[in-house]
Amino acid sequence: MSADHDRTFVRTFLAVLGALVAFTFVIIFIARTIMSAAGPDEMLPEERARIEQRAEPVFEVVTDPAQAQKVAQASAPSGGEETAAEPKSGEEVYNSVCSACHQAGVAGAPKTTDTAAWQQRLDGGGKNTLYDHAINGFNAMPAKGGNPGLSDEEVEKAVDHMLEQAGV
Repeated sequence: MSADHDRTFVRTFLAVLGALVAFTFVIIFIARTIMSAAGPDEMLPEERARIEQRAEPVFEVVTDPAQAQKVAQASAPSGGEETAAEPKSGEEVYNSVCSACHQAGVAGAPKTTDTAAWQQRLDGGGKNTLYDHAINGFNAMPAKGGNPGLSDEEVEKAVDHMLEQAGV
């Protein structure tokens, strides 16, 4: 009786297993038929637009100062009318940009309070050379202190402010 019982179990088990395998192949066939009918490249325009919007970069790194100036101007808010921003004072530019390096003397930058270092630079090339270095960059210092949004006039005011602070 146990041998007959075992044969019945094995037959039933194989029949169920065979039915599941057959069912799996039927489902795969139906899925492939549906997918091939839709076409792999067919997509609604709304779906494509949503995907492209989600795939846009969050930000862009601009290393060219001229291009950065254009990007800054293009992204400036415009309220329908042209609004001219007032130029910053030398102290404002110094506090927001220059002080990061010139207060502590980072990467060989002359400290704001180092009168001898500023006098040496002033005697060596004059104020116009200091302006040129501040605007176009010099050694480790980037152009306009790394802020391409500053005008040349604002940078010159910042240089004048630092010379004044140094007592030169």
